Amino acid sequence: MFFGKKATIGLDIGSSAVKVVQLKRAGKGIELEKFAMEPIYAGRDKKAAGLNMKQLKIDAAKRAIERAGISAKFSVSSVSGESIIVRYIQLPEMPENELKHALRWEAEEYIPFRIDEVNLDSVILGKTENETGKVDVLLVSAKKDLIEEHLDIIRQIGLTPSIVDVDSFAFLNCFEINHSPGSSEVVALVNIGAEVTNINIYMSGNSRFSRDISIAGDAITNAISSKMNIDFVKAEAIKISEGAPWEQPAASSERESSGGLIASIRGTVEKITGEELGYDAQDAIAQKVIRNNLQNLLSEISRSIQFFENQASGRTVQKIILGGGSSRMKNIAPFFSKELGLPVEIIDPLRRITVRESLLSEVTAAQETLAVGIGLALRKVVD
Repeated sequence: MFFGKKATIGLDIGSSAVKVVQLKRAGKGIELEKFAMEPIYAGRDKKAAGLNMKQLKIDAAKRAIERAGISAKFSVSSVSGESIIVRYIQLPEMPENELKHALRWEAEEYIPFRIDEVNLDSVILGKTENETGKVDVLLVSAKKDLIEEHLDIIRQIGLTPSIVDVDSFAFLNCFEINHSPGSSEVVALVNIGAEVTNINIYMSGNSRFSRDISIAGDAITNAISSKMNIDFVKAEAIKISEGAPWEQPAASSERESSGGLIASIRGTVEKITGEELGYDAQDAIAQKVIRNNLQNLLSEISRSIQFFENQASGRTVQKIILGGGSSRMKNIAPFFSKELGLPVEIIDPLRRITVRESLLSEVTAAQETLAVGIGLALRKVVD
């Protein structure tokens, strides 16, 4: 974690919303002093054709910065997706200047892009266990066109980019500061965004596996929207309130809450099917769609964990930490725990951060989605 004198914000430009976070030192702790979250689509149907995504993101960020009352001109932001490649490799021990040169040659073996098309960065993680004379190296590549597009957005917002991070590492930074994992813990961090799910496995104080999966929250919402012939906004609300399949009886108030959403689209489904459907039939449709899509995601998470464990010299993942917008789905933690056979928790990005009282309601409502933005803001904390 780095501390600087220039006021800098964490800027999380997601696929569905933009979050701005400014932190400051408060005694021996850290305070969240400025915050706002703005939807990128702002009432538009996300699936509508002809949307200028770049301009929508710029506009949303400007609204968030204005509403938060932020005057800082420097940002820490992040990127993710298939244009970001993270690899964990082993190299012979050598002086750092020689290692940087060697990495460029090694990268050609691990990076599925031309080397002149990417920006490369690396971190030496430490000496390789059980192998003398070798070091573990984290190698990150990002396509130059992705970074240039991202930097152009930052500049059009009116900010100067200070650091461009990777979503999964920002999430890890938030987890590490707030949850203080033990040195022997092996934890899978799963950030379920709108279009991308980030998986980062933390072991021995470092990231030891990272992968982006294209199955994420919007895949579930789009499936509900298509199956029930409703718009994206209604489908998203059903996804969150209906939640993951879970046999534990729900309280009547919870049942009525999700039932109200389901009932509101009953007429539409009845017109399509030609049949009169009660609550249970509507519920079954939503649950089946949600279950099928969550199973696809769980399959990829399980594959990632198995791959890591096959390379980890007997170390195994001990628990999973969930975050991101779809971690707000009812019962998602117990459902994931049952299916994966591991303890599952929702990340608490505010465990060691106090929140200014005037922001408490808004921040608490968005808490599960804040790990990336807070992890970015933690890179530069205002004194």
